[in-house]
Amino acid sequence: MNPWNILLIQPLTTILLFFYNLFGRNLGLAIIALTVVLRILLFPLSLPAFRSVKAQRELKPKLDKLKKKYKSDRQKLSQAQLELFRQAGVNPFAGCLPQLLQLLVLIALYQVFIGFLTKGELNTQFLVWNLAQRDPYLILPLLAAAAQFLLSRMMLPAVSEEESAVKATKKQTDDLATSMQKQNLYLFPLLTVVFGLQLPSGLMLYWFVASLLQFAQQWWVGASNSIGKANR
Repeated sequence: MNPWNILLIQPLTTILLFFYNLFGRNLGLAIIALTVVLRILLFPLSLPAFRSVKAQRELKPKLDKLKKKYKSDRQKLSQAQLELFRQAGVNPFAGCLPQLLQLLVLIALYQVFIGFLTKGELNTQFLVWNLAQRDPYLILPLLAAAAQFLLSRMMLPAVSEEESAVKATKKQTDDLATSMQKQNLYLFPLLTVVFGLQLPSGLMLYWFVASLLQFAQQWWVGASNSIGKANR
């Protein structure tokens, strides 16, 4: 059998149907419950990325020194930043992993939805939405994009903190990490809106709830690390 079906499609279908029947044939509540389960299951895979974000914030003083030292040489600044990340065991690209995992699950859920909706097996009405259709009010896409923006900002915390230091360089693009982070900060929410205009609102409900839960998980990791250091 297709590994994609075994690892994702079949488990998602089974869990979604379980919650759908558990909550009285309410697809919206089933999607929310499924999202909670998925965020719990994906948390161990996302944890290294969450910790990487925290570590990058702690490296800020050293990053600021590098920017001042190599403010006239973009290439040396980029090399020095990457070397600092390497020595600290930090992957500056790790913050993208949770977003990619979420996108992967979204694609799988889309296939699950299509399989059900083409057969007309589920009650798709939830509040004001038909979860099988695009949101005509654009509420869910905008909510999902807003949640994604907050999440992206938290996953890339150095954007706002390093912006003033970047201005000290000749060009803002001289800072490799900050330039990449600022692009991602707006890229993911923009993609969320683009997808939201095309996808069934049920998928945007998933994206919205998943982003909020991921935001809470990232906050918890940062808060728990801070509390642990304070108690030492």
